[in-house]
Amino acid sequence: MMRGWRSTTVALSAAVLAVGGCGGGGGESQAPGTVSLVAVPGKLAYDKSEITAKPGRVTLVMANRSSLPHNVAIEDGDVDATGKVVGKGATSTTTADLKPGTYTFYCSVPGHRQAGMKGKLTVE
Repeated sequence: MMRGWRSTTVALSAAVLAVGGCGGGGGESQAPGTVSLVAVPGKLAYDKSEITAKPGRVTLVMANRSSLPHNVAIEDGDVDATGKVVGKGATSTTTADLKPGTYTFYCSVPGHRQAGMKGKLTVE
């Protein structure tokens, strides 16, 4: 009886480890609802001017490759979410619960949005 119990325990433990290991985090994949952007070096611009996402919790992740400080923010309607301003080599992240519609993503550093560091986020 004890032997059967051990076999079952070992089998269940292996199954739990196998399931727990799924969806690994090698850093390459993104969570659902996550959109990546890059601040373009030498310009007040992101690498994308139009992005799309599914309704729900949306996270924008902006890698700053520029020597200037930048961030990423989302606004329109009732939404006003702003990520931390970061220097070169760092990442700014902002998250908002979004309904279907069109939103603006932009850099909130003074003058950057006005200079064109913005884009359209379509949630559909």
